[in-house]
Amino acid sequence: MDQGFYENASIYDILHAPDTAEDVTGLERIADRFAKGRGAWLEPACGSARYLRVAAGRGKRVIGYDLEPNMIEYAKAGFARRGLTRKSTLLVGSMEDPALVGAGAIAPGSCVLAFNLINTIRHLMTDDAMLAHFEQIARSLAPAGAYAVGIGMSLPEWDEPVEDIWTAARGRTRVDQAVQYLPPERPSRVERVVSHVTVTTPTAERHIDSTYDLRTYTLDEWYALVEASPLRIAGIVGETGHDADASPGGYAIFVLTRR
Repeated sequence: MDQGFYENASIYDILHAPDTAEDVTGLERIADRFAKGRGAWLEPACGSARYLRVAAGRGKRVIGYDLEPNMIEYAKAGFARRGLTRKSTLLVGSMEDPALVGAGAIAPGSCVLAFNLINTIRHLMTDDAMLAHFEQIARSLAPAGAYAVGIGMSLPEWDEPVEDIWTAARGRTRVDQAVQYLPPERPSRVERVVSHVTVTTPTAERHIDSTYDLRTYTLDEWYALVEASPLRIAGIVGETGHDADASPGGYAIFVLTRR
């Protein structure tokens, strides 16, 4: 698997930064509605920690971890430049690793809100991996904490290849991304994602090609997996934090709480 784009933390951050503040406002609404008490905000697979950076700037204590060391180093540098290091814990770690909670850096029951948006959770490719992750999150959540999972549902009989175009700029650097999503042929549940990124500066143009896989879920498959976990669905919302419907083929944020 070629994850060349994901290893370029600054380019990733430029491309994904737009609308981050609005998304964090949506998360604040989710926390106000579904979580009680005080505690840290936790983001598994946090990438460049753009959400956590904004949340820490608004006074939240934040914890994030990611498998890519370059992302964590970039995130730490960004927090240091903004004087936010004391509000943050940033780690290299896996969504499946039980050692992160307990003897590790995340105290059991210390997080009032955990979140995982824009299909990141679909990088976990088996039921066992997902259930291990749910167990990890359940142990990290405060008794009245909540986990916000943004995930798009598959509709196998209607799924077809689609393409998204993303553009962003910071200073004199412009980043353009074309992403193709190639649906699986059942019974496979592996969606192939093909990314082409163009980075343009005043002196050069660079191209970064990447491919990776995501696991697909129908609504029934998703509900069955959550039912088998230590978490339960407490609500379904959109990106603004307001109520939404879970529809076949659609994207929604499922708010999970401990049983």
